[in-house]
Amino acid sequence: MEKTIKETNENVEQRATISSAGSLKETEDLVKISGSSSISSGIIPKFIKISGSGKLGGDFKCNGIRSLGSLKGEGNLTSLGTVRSSGSFGISGGLVSESSARFSGSAKIGQDVNILGPVKSSGSFKVGGDFIGSSDAKFSGSARIEGETTVQGFTKSSGSFKVGGNLQTNNGIKSSGSIGVGGNLLSKKDVTVEGAANVKGNLVGENVTLGLKGWKRWLSLRIGSSVKHPYKVGGNLFAKNNVDIRATLVTGDVKGYDVFIGRRSEVGGKVYFVNSLKVKRRVKLNKEPTRIKPEELKL
Repeated sequence: MEKTIKETNENVEQRATISSAGSLKETEDLVKISGSSSISSGIIPKFIKISGSGKLGGDFKCNGIRSLGSLKGEGNLTSLGTVRSSGSFGISGGLVSESSARFSGSAKIGQDVNILGPVKSSGSFKVGGDFIGSSDAKFSGSARIEGETTVQGFTKSSGSFKVGGNLQTNNGIKSSGSIGVGGNLLSKKDVTVEGAANVKGNLVGENVTLGLKGWKRWLSLRIGSSVKHPYKVGGNLFAKNNVDIRATLVTGDVKGYDVFIGRRSEVGGKVYFVNSLKVKRRVKLNKEPTRIKPEELKL
């Protein structure tokens, strides 16, 4: 049975104890640990720096933490400052940071993640619950979030980025690798995907661009691709301004102010446009496109 929030807070408010097989130095604002160490559940109102192998025995709260090596935790981790890890980072509970978070190497969080500052991950990043980022988020390598994902800032991914539920990113998203979304992908700003995309639900953005352009597109055509539609949208595709898609399969409708549908694309629903529509060769439209008035450009 999972702990209640009250029970968790009661445990965290106790002073944590530290045991170390290496060196342990403590000042007014900093605890510096090297070697193999273990920290019990509770609170240490200081910045924690661990070099080597560290273990958190339960729910733990501190003013910031940096791990150089391996850090494992058996509960929730709450940081009033930044969270940084170089190496292996794994906790069974959730993670809260009232500042930024940066991971290089592997990071695995078993439950929800809530980061108030910028998030940057290079390597492997896995979250077993929901992810909330109140600033920008940048993922390079492999990132997988099992639950809902909300990013208040800008989202950038290069490599593999997968979200089990809905993905909402207020300031736009740019992906140069592959992106998979189990629900809707919703953005108040631009959505740009150059690698591959598989969105099970609706895709919404101010401007939506799926596919390569310019020399990148020329190079991909030269190399060739065995995938007919590397960009898939299982629901509707909507853009407040421009729709620009290539080699894309949209199961539902496509709607935008100016709409461009490039080669090897297919739209199962209807195409709605306000100002202009351009359809290239080798495109399959199952219904005749319809021009609409600006006031009809709604979800």
